[in-house]
Amino acid sequence: MPGKLVSKISQRKCFTLKASDTVKTASSRLHENHVGCMPILDEKKNVVGIISERDLSQLIHSERFNTSLTVDKIMSKNLVTCDTNSSVTELMELMSDKKIRHILIMEDKTLKGVVSIGDVVNHLINKYKEENKSLREFINSY
Repeated sequence: MPGKLVSKISQRKCFTLKASDTVKTASSRLHENHVGCMPILDEKKNVVGIISERDLSQLIHSERFNTSLTVDKIMSKNLVTCDTNSSVTELMELMSDKKIRHILIMEDKTLKGVVSIGDVVNHLINKYKEENKSLREFINSY
């Protein structure tokens, strides 16, 4: 069913950062909220980027590492988005093609949430468990 997973995820709380937040703040907020990335918002609450654990890891190993550096200096600006009608197959294809682990859920330029590769995997595991259970029940009914 198209959009079922994305619609559900768009109902969760979405943690964000401001473009002026420091790398130290970003690292702390990612850790505190147990998330792998956060969208970056400007003063008007428009999404202007995204920062991930991978971005922070790459920064730590660069010569310009400084905890007071602002996230707008290292965030990814090429945003990959989907809408609440996107299917799991579309998400998997996007993640695979773009080599990313997070996709922003947007509706009419408004941030609704973030879907992660973990969300997709958990959705598929649950789907296959349900199918397996149904098939076993069907087989055992004979």
